[in-house]
Amino acid sequence: MPDANFPACRTPDGRRLAYREFGQPDGRPVFYCHGFPSSGGEAELLHIPARALGLRLIAPDRPGYGGSDDQPGRQISDWPADLSCLADHLHLDRFALIGLSGGGPYALTGAWQLAARLTACTLICALGPVYRAELLRAMHPPARASLALARRWPGLAQRVYGGPTPRILARWPGLVERLRTLGAPAADQAALAEGDHQAILNSTIGDAMARAARGARRDLYLYTHDWQIPFDAIQTSITLWHGNADATVPVAHAHWYQAHLPQLTLNSLPEQGHYSVPIHFAPTILRALQQAIDGASDRQIDIDHD
Repeated sequence: MPDANFPACRTPDGRRLAYREFGQPDGRPVFYCHGFPSSGGEAELLHIPARALGLRLIAPDRPGYGGSDDQPGRQISDWPADLSCLADHLHLDRFALIGLSGGGPYALTGAWQLAARLTACTLICALGPVYRAELLRAMHPPARASLALARRWPGLAQRVYGGPTPRILARWPGLVERLRTLGAPAADQAALAEGDHQAILNSTIGDAMARAARGARRDLYLYTHDWQIPFDAIQTSITLWHGNADATVPVAHAHWYQAHLPQLTLNSLPEQGHYSVPIHFAPTILRALQQAIDGASDRQIDIDHD
């Protein structure tokens, strides 16, 4: 089981919502929405540049992941209520959002429902709505097969990804290392070979599998069914960073977002992949986020003085 000593708050329905913090403890608050399958520990990849820039990364585990209790029947659109609960617990009126990969849909539903509390929203290599056929077709064959199984035969997918699979991966999360580099561009291979990046990601796999992978298996279903997000109603300014050589979430997903989110700015990074973008470009991404937060603070001050 993940470390039960991680801090947590209690949601109105009594669930334990665990979180971790990275970056500068008294810095500008940023909620980090982790990828799939993963946990809030993933935000450690951004710890050093976040601390240097004065950003406080608060990374909750989604229900059924890591130290967070499961929430049977949850939808992606339920996530903002958890974020609001945690923000209130931490006495935060306003905050920014980051969504990485499979955390992208969760950050987007926050941008939709929590616009009044947001200072900025950044997406990194965000998964697109793969319940749409054209975006599912854009995925590489192994991911496309898993997602198609979850969409067409969800009961079978639950059996395939349940049973012994979570127990095996929880005990030996390093087995996933080969999958991360399979077909990955050179930029990803280099990023993953540096420092303790693989170890951090391996740890998050263990977190994701520790509760019989309930959160991850539910996400697999939710990603492949209507997210119930009115994309054209999202008026929050969003910045998306995506590698053109991403072999995990194809850049076609970024282009779809660009076409369907009126306030989105896309930064395409040539020859970069799924892991090199958050690892090698973290200082650039977080500096842009810091500037957006500061701009929002200035606007709030102006409003308060009127």
